[in-house]
Amino acid sequence: MSNQPQYGPPPQQQGPYQGQYQGPPPQYGPPPGGPQYWGPPQGPPQRHPAMGPGFGWGSNGFPPPPKKKSKAPWIILPIALVALGVVGLAAVSNLLKHNDDDYTAPEPTYSSTYEPTEEPTNNPTTAKVPTTRPTQPQPTKTKTTPPPPSDADIVTKNRFYKTGKQRTVNCRESGARPNSAANTRKYYNNLLSCLDRAWPKQIALGGGRFVAPRIIAFTGPTQTPCSGNAPSSFYCSVNRTIYMDVTGDMQNYRKANGYGPGVAFVRADMTDTVTHEFGHHIQNMTGILDATQDLEYDVGGDKALELNRRLELQATCFGHVFLAANKGSYKVSGQLKTQLDYLNSHQGDEYGTVRDHGSRVSYARWARSGFATGSTAACNTYVAAAKYVK
Repeated sequence: MSNQPQYGPPPQQQGPYQGQYQGPPPQYGPPPGGPQYWGPPQGPPQRHPAMGPGFGWGSNGFPPPPKKKSKAPWIILPIALVALGVVGLAAVSNLLKHNDDDYTAPEPTYSSTYEPTEEPTNNPTTAKVPTTRPTQPQPTKTKTTPPPPSDADIVTKNRFYKTGKQRTVNCRESGARPNSAANTRKYYNNLLSCLDRAWPKQIALGGGRFVAPRIIAFTGPTQTPCSGNAPSSFYCSVNRTIYMDVTGDMQNYRKANGYGPGVAFVRADMTDTVTHEFGHHIQNMTGILDATQDLEYDVGGDKALELNRRLELQATCFGHVFLAANKGSYKVSGQLKTQLDYLNSHQGDEYGTVRDHGSRVSYARWARSGFATGSTAACNTYVAAAKYVK
């Protein structure tokens, strides 16, 4: 998924997810009259199938994931009943006997008449047996764990959307230019460092765990766990890595040949690509990426393509939330802003064979939404009407 509209293979293909998007190639050299805009021609963008944990299978050889079982199994708790027996008390009889000894005195003799009283008789006593049955203990109520949110809830009601406006981290654009592989990497790494500082708080507030992604800047064939050789810039969720095409950016810079608007376009393209791919990493950390994959698997066809467009357009919106927060320090103005706007209004999938990224109009709309508000709440593409994610 680069922020150019090419990320992920057609949703009807399933496999590990690689997001990428190779935007339309720029026009090189100043057109007659010195235009205000300099960038890609109006035409079909270069597209590459993307495979990653969630999109596309075929060229990468990954089979589709099995259907998931219910995420909320029933919990059956046995209730034990305790039976209490009634203990009866036995009565005990004690008989008391009275014994009289005969006594004869030597002198004088006395005769004595003794009439014993009636012998006392102790009748056995009987203990009272309780007439009420003992109370049986009531079963205790066990708290059940609520089921996890559904995939639909994850993409439409994610807590991450409520984390508000992003604060600046005073990110500054790198002064390096893509005139060498080393300088191109410096440009990427500088921007990635800013993104790593900008998003952790909001990821945590949204209930996720921030993990900084890696960035691999390649100049030749590069093996990835998502698609084999990396065809262009993209994000691979399997290893949380952003792959950046150094060779392509260097070629674009050479073609600009020092022309101001052309150089600004290359800078805008690199900035847009890195922030877009980081947007897919945000989706990975918040569960949106995986949930979208599940939903695409369930519906297929045109509905799956629409879901993938929502995913792509949201990544662009997240990227522009960051740019809005840092527009002062990064100097997103002048030629850089002009070329960024031009880029977003001229990268679309309407010229391609698969409508899985969004049209030029949709890209421009969601880029403006993120930049105008600087808030993640403006990036909930999953509740937008279908006409806004064409």
